[in-house]
Amino acid sequence: MKKTGIITILNVNNYGAELQAFALHHKLKHMGYDNEIINYLYYKNPLYKSEVDSRPLIKTSIKNKLKDFALKWIDKYSAFRYPEIAKKRKLRFFDFHKEHTSLSKVYKSYSELYEAKLDYENYVVGSDQVWNPNNGTNLAPYFLTFAPKEANKVAFASSFGVGEINESYYSKYKEWINNLVHIGTRETSGVELIKNITGRSVAHVVDPTLLLTKKDWEGLMVPYKHENPYILLFIFKKNSYAEELAYKIQEKTGFKIIRVCKNEMPLESDDKILNIRDFGPLEFLGLYSGASVVLTTSFHGSVFSLIFEKPFYTITPASKNNNSRQESLMRVVGLENRLLREGDNVDLDKLTDVDFDYVKEKLGEQIDFSIDYLKQSLK
Repeated sequence: MKKTGIITILNVNNYGAELQAFALHHKLKHMGYDNEIINYLYYKNPLYKSEVDSRPLIKTSIKNKLKDFALKWIDKYSAFRYPEIAKKRKLRFFDFHKEHTSLSKVYKSYSELYEAKLDYENYVVGSDQVWNPNNGTNLAPYFLTFAPKEANKVAFASSFGVGEINESYYSKYKEWINNLVHIGTRETSGVELIKNITGRSVAHVVDPTLLLTKKDWEGLMVPYKHENPYILLFIFKKNSYAEELAYKIQEKTGFKIIRVCKNEMPLESDDKILNIRDFGPLEFLGLYSGASVVLTTSFHGSVFSLIFEKPFYTITPASKNNNSRQESLMRVVGLENRLLREGDNVDLDKLTDVDFDYVKEKLGEQIDFSIDYLKQSLK
């Protein structure tokens, strides 16, 4: 059997991105598919080479350019100020993929990918926000337009990351989507978008991280050694509402707060909070496994809360309406009350009121459907 090639977001120093990429690769391997990840660098990777053909469909706004610039500056400043932390984190991410993930040669640019003579039987575009119109790069590779015309082209859990797209971009999206033979998307909003754009009915499948069981993830993780219960605070940037909620839970329970983060100046740890910046994917899993409560602003933070069966709240910005990823997931498992908007009041007497037996039942149905979709779609 020829290999299956997977393209997705990878090598961006992000827990969710790296773990979802690994999960699909790992699951397909155990299903009997010889596969590897096509190591096409995401445009945010510092080694990526931008070209004329890799320009995004939507011109990047000044605001987003400034945001990307600021985050890069913060990362560089942090690496300069805390070189040992930055070095250890980077090495842990590198070692994770070196040991656990099969990767192709590196393609550093759009032209390198399209000029490559690839010979996979199945081409799969994986999960994460690969179809987000606001990504600052040409999305064509994530619709497998680099693959030979006759190849079997499959989308699994690919996400738009938004609930709607300006209709002026429908024609280009229709062209891209119709290049795919089989389509499974991660959110119900994605199913509806594709129906509106192309008229095609497509599958609603789970994020790849859910294809692996709690036992699977525990077999990989590096356990976090701790003596006392803790609240895990997993957020991407400073969030006063999340921090205040963590302190309220701490006051009620006496638990310590552990904050795992990246793109922010480190706060000094004190007797109430411990900040961790140097953990890799496997150490991150260990933190989740050991937590008593989780507060997160991350989609994959929500997913791993479900996998490890942790009482949690997912916090979304009050000013934005692009929470389709979290909303879709919470509807599937009946936990809409665990999705908070900044400013919401929370009844902490119901902190641990999560029926994980029901969650496992509903997720189990979706997972079984998703595995069947893969079996039917791949040669």
